[in-house]
Amino acid sequence: MRHFLNDRAGLPLVFALLWLPLGCAPKPKPQPVIPPPPPGDILHYSGKANEKAAGKVSVRVEESTIGAKKPKVSAFQFGEEHTITELKPDGSMHVTGAFINVETLGDTPREKKEGEVVARALQEVKVAYDIDARGTVTNFAAPLSDEYDAKVVSRTRLIAQWVYGADRGPLFDPGRIEVSKTWKIRAEVPIKSGDTTVGNKNWDIDYTYTKKEKGICSIELNGKVSGESQGTQLSGEVKGELRLDQSAGHLVYQDIDSNSAFRAGGSDKGGHIVHVHVTWELAPETPAPAAPTDGTGILN
Repeated sequence: MRHFLNDRAGLPLVFALLWLPLGCAPKPKPQPVIPPPPPGDILHYSGKANEKAAGKVSVRVEESTIGAKKPKVSAFQFGEEHTITELKPDGSMHVTGAFINVETLGDTPREKKEGEVVARALQEVKVAYDIDARGTVTNFAAPLSDEYDAKVVSRTRLIAQWVYGADRGPLFDPGRIEVSKTWKIRAEVPIKSGDTTVGNKNWDIDYTYTKKEKGICSIELNGKVSGESQGTQLSGEVKGELRLDQSAGHLVYQDIDSNSAFRAGGSDKGGHIVHVHVTWELAPETPAPAAPTDGTGILN
């Protein structure tokens, strides 16, 4: 009987011991909630020092007095090479560029002949500029020797500006952009004569992110420009298409078409029109390495 009583007395302790591990088991920690990524893509330029790229370029420039039946045409096709020579502390890139294998085109033998001197200047010009992640080109330089007259220098610089996107302000919005969305760029760009500012251009451009396929972001642009320089009034339009390799941070294609009218101040008659059409396409053999980022897609 004593053993029986002892056994009964020990039952509560046994049950308590059996229950203890269950009652004191740690509660599972709640899993952290990972928020979905914000919608849209960050569209930007990026690169690394000594990164090189090459492209194929086609340029057509038509110039005429307002009201003329046929414009004067100068047209060229050539190769283009550029190198990021420096990454600056602010994240912008210093780039140098050159044109190679310049071929003169044109609608007539005379136009081809007249284009030869510009073709030679294009072959010799050495371009340099700074560009930031949003595509703003600054400190653009395209120097030529005194061998060339002012008209050839002006035409050579005009072509180089359109190839490299100079004097248009930024391309990209600083935030994330969803496909089918539009952003507006307004930019005032000084017109220079040497180191002297002689006027300004005012750009008002709408950019639309039209589609994304295999990492290539297609962007359409449509806008207007106005301005004044030394008494001459400028008005015009620009439209085109850009294709950006988002991971590599550079263009693979651009097609830009612009029309500009220049008139004496206060006059709505006379003047001349300049039509520029530039196509640039990344050369197939150019490598496209992914650029280093800080994890958000922004250039380091």
